[in-house]
Formats: sequence, C-alpha cells, structure tokens
Amino acid sequence: MVTVGCGCHTPADQKGPIRGMEYGGGEVLKGPWGEATRANITPDASGIGYYDEAQFLQVMHTGFVQARKLSSIMPFGEFTNLRDDDLKAIFAYLQSVPPVKHRVDNSLPPTYCRLCRQKHGGGDQN
Repeated sequence: MVTVGCGCHTPADQKGPIRGMEYGGGEVLKGPWGEATRANITPDASGIGYYDEAQFLQVMHTGFVQARKLSSIMPFGEFTNLRDDDLKAIFAYLQSVPPVKHRVDNSLPPTYCRLCRQKHGGGDQN
C-alpha cells in the first residue's frame, strides 16, 4: 500500500495527491488571513532538512522559526501543548520520509512550478 502523506503538505492536482511529492508542499491556501503556500516538511535541504530536534520542538511550541512567525493557517496552537515526546515522534517520522527537492518560499512572489504544477514563491526555482 502506498501512502500519500499529509493532506496539508502534499500537493494535489485534479487526480488527487501527486505521487512522489508527499510532504513536499506547494499548494496555495487563500483565506481572510491572506495567502500562504504549504511548506515542504521533508528532510531535504529545500524542506526542513536543516532542522534539528530542538528547533522542531521550538517551532511547534511557539509558532516561530527563529524570528519568522509561521502563517496563521498553520495550526501550531494545536501542537503547542503536545508533550515533547509526542513532538519528537512526529519529528522522527518526518526525518524518515523520502526527501523531496521542492523549493517553497512564502517570501517570494508566486511563479509557476513544474513539479507541483501550481504557482508559489520559489516555483520557478524547481
């Protein structure tokens, strides 16, 4: 059985989740809070490969990646009160998934991405 990953971080097209892009990010979310693209949370350098366990815990508890606040669409409030052991298990799992080279950068203007076939920041760099 093939798993398709987290719906929040796996891009999809009209046929469903894009195989090989599990957890690779790229889908744009729009709402009253603004617009944000789902992040690549794989262990690739273009994802969260630079995170160590301590940084992952900090991000999930605070909603900040160092000085940068996560988009309000990320429900970090749902994770903030999880026990460290639970967050460590999530991090260990994310470190075990296949890395997906897919640059997603919410600080850049949206451009077409040939990998996820959507427009997002950094899309033209894939």
